[in-house]
Amino acid sequence: MKNNFTLKSILTVFAFLMAFSTYAQDRTCGMLEYMEEQLKDPVFAKEYEENQRKLKEEIDRRLASGEFLNRGGATIEIPVAVHYPEANEADRACLEALAQNQIDILNADYTAMNADIAQWAAAASNYPGLSPGAANISFCIATSNHPVGIDPELLEGNPCVTIGYDFGGGAGNPDSNWSGYMNFVVRNIGGGLLGFSPLNGSIAAGQAVTMNTFAFGSGSGCPGSGIVPGAPYNLGRTVTHELGHFYGLNHPWGPGAPSCVADDGFTDTPNTGQETYGCPSNGSELSCGNVVLTMNYMDYVNDACMYMFTPQQMAQVDAYVGGVLQPQFKPNVCVPGTAGFIIAADEDTVFSCPDTDTSVDFTFGYATVLGFSEMTTFSATGQPAGSSVTFTPPSLNTDGDFTMTVGNLGATAQGTYTITVTGTSNSVTESVDVTLDNNCTVVTCDTYSGTGLPISISPTGAGNAYTSTINVTEDLPIDDINVTIDIDHTWIRDITATITSPMGTSVILTNINGANGVGAYQNTVFDQEAATPVEGATPAGNIFTGSYIPQEDLSVLYGEMSAGTWTLEIIDNFDQDGGTWSVFDIELCLQDNLSVDEFALDNFAIFPSPNNGEFTIKLNSNSGSAIEVDIFDIRGRKIFKNSFTNTGEFNETISLNNVQAGMYLVTVNDGNNEVTKRIIIE
Repeated sequence: MKNNFTLKSILTVFAFLMAFSTYAQDRTCGMLEYMEEQLKDPVFAKEYEENQRKLKEEIDRRLASGEFLNRGGATIEIPVAVHYPEANEADRACLEALAQNQIDILNADYTAMNADIAQWAAAASNYPGLSPGAANISFCIATSNHPVGIDPELLEGNPCVTIGYDFGGGAGNPDSNWSGYMNFVVRNIGGGLLGFSPLNGSIAAGQAVTMNTFAFGSGSGCPGSGIVPGAPYNLGRTVTHELGHFYGLNHPWGPGAPSCVADDGFTDTPNTGQETYGCPSNGSELSCGNVVLTMNYMDYVNDACMYMFTPQQMAQVDAYVGGVLQPQFKPNVCVPGTAGFIIAADEDTVFSCPDTDTSVDFTFGYATVLGFSEMTTFSATGQPAGSSVTFTPPSLNTDGDFTMTVGNLGATAQGTYTITVTGTSNSVTESVDVTLDNNCTVVTCDTYSGTGLPISISPTGAGNAYTSTINVTEDLPIDDINVTIDIDHTWIRDITATITSPMGTSVILTNINGANGVGAYQNTVFDQEAATPVEGATPAGNIFTGSYIPQEDLSVLYGEMSAGTWTLEIIDNFDQDGGTWSVFDIELCLQDNLSVDEFALDNFAIFPSPNNGEFTIKLNSNSGSAIEVDIFDIRGRKIFKNSFTNTGEFNETISLNNVQAGMYLVTVNDGNNEVTKRIIIE
C-alpha cells in the first residue's frame, strides 16, 4: 500500500480516456495529447479550472470536518438521458429497456450492491484493511420536463431516450441542448473502441459519456438496431469505468505509466505501474511490490472480473458530484409524468387594425396527455380594453380544436397586447400566450449595404480604425435591427466592431480579444434574438458563421428613427497581423402604415389534409425572398426546417418520414408575410 493519501487525481488537464476492444483484443487507453489540445480553448479551460477550484474547496471542507470517507446526507439523484443516434425508432421499447438495464447496473456498482461483490470475500486477505467503497449517489432516467424540439417521439412521462438524434453533431462533442443531464451516447465509434469520457466532466456544458454499440448494458441487447453487448465487455462495466473518469477518477496506475512512481492519488489503490488485462485469479498479479487490485472498476480487466471501487475513490466521486455537479443537474426531471393537457396556438401573433377590423380569430389545438379526460374550460386575460372574448367551443375534454374570437375591436386603442389563454380543469391549469398586434402599421424589413468595401486591414498600427457607412432615407421607427459582417484576419479575436446609429447610439458587436489566431467572420449576423452569445463562442476553425448575440444589447436601438447615417467602425487592436473587411449589411425592420387590411399569402394552400406525412404547399409570391417552411409538433418541438428558392409560383411537396400520427403546425414565411396552418397526419 502507499504511505500517503494525495489527490493527484485532481488534474489540471482534460482528456478523452478511451478503452479499445475487438472481442479478441484487450482494453487499451489513450490520449494525453488530446487533453492538452482541449485546454487551448480559453472558454473550456476557464470552466475546467473553476470546477477544479470547487472540487478542491469541497474536499478541503470534507477533510476538515472528518466527512471525507463518510456517506452522510441525502443521496444525490443524477438525471440521465440516453441517446441512440443510429438506432431504429421501431426498437424504442427494447432500447428504453436496455437503457434502464444499464442504469440498474450503475446503481448497483456505485453503491457496492452488485451481486458479484460477493467475490471480495475470497480476495480480501490479499489487501489487509481494505473493503469495497460505496458512493452516496443514485442514477435515474429522466421522465418529465423533456427538452423540446429534439425528438418527436420523446414524450412526457416516457423515459428520456432519444433515437436518431445526432448528439453534438457526432464524435462525442458536447451538446448544449442537453445541459443539465448525465448524457450517455451509444453509437458505432469504430474498430475496437469501447468508449470515451471527459475526465472531470461538465453537466452544465452538456458533455457525454460515449459507448460503442457492443459495450452498453447487458443481456441480448437490441439486434434490430445493432446494439448488442459483446463478451467479454457485455456486463455494462464500460459505462461504470468511463463514468469514473467523468467524476474525476484516474486509472489505478495513474498518469505517467509505466512507472512505479506514478499513481492515481489514492492510498487504498496499490501502485501498479501498469494496467491489468483478462481475468486474473485472486492475488496472482504483483507489480511495484504490491498485490494488484485487479478487480477495481478503473483497471482494464474483463467485465466479469471487475466488481469494486475503493472507499477513497468513492469519496472523491461523492465530493465531485456533490460539490461541483449537483448544482448543474436539471431539477425535478425524474419525477413520474402526470396526466394533463397541452394547449398550442396555431399562430403566435395575429394582426388587426381597429380602423378596419371588428374582430379576429385565434385558433388553438388541445391535446390530452396520459389519458387525461377532465373537462377543461377556456378563459383569457390581457385583451384590449373595450374588446370582447368568446371561445368556440367553450370547453373540451378530448383532443380537438377551439377558437378564441376577440371582438368589438373598433372600440379599442392601438397597441400590442399579450393575451394569456388559460385552460382550467378540476386538477390541472395550463396557459399559453399569444399576441394581438392591434396596430394600423406594418413592420417591413429591408437590407442596406455599406460603402467603401472591401477595406484592407493593415498588419501595422495597433488601434487603427476603419469605417463603412450606410445612408438610410426612410424615417420610421425601428422594430428590429440585425448586422452582418465578413472579415478575414490573421488573428480574428483582435477585432472590435461597433455600430453607431444616426442618433449617436453606439453598440459593440464584438470585442472578444484572446487566443485562437487565424479565423474569420463569415456571413456573421449579430442578432439580439439569436441563441448563441458571441462572447465565449468557440466555433470550429475559429470561423464565426451564422447568428450570434452581440457583445452589447442591440435592442437599445429599437424605437429610434431610422433615417440618417449608420456607421460601422472596425478597430484592429494589435500589430503584426492584418486582413480584409468585405461586408457590412444592416437589416432594418421598420414600422410603416398598414397598406392592406390583412396579412396573408396569395393563393396559399396546403393539401391534402389529413395526409400520410406527404403534402404539397402552394402559393404565389412577388417578394423575391426565400420561402421558409418550419413544421412543429403539437408540443412546439420543431421537426422540419427548410428554405426554398422563390420562383414566384411556389409548389413544393414536403415529405415527413416516420412521424407519428397526429396534429402538426406548418409555418410558411414569404418575406414579411407569414402564415401558420395545422395539418393532420394519419
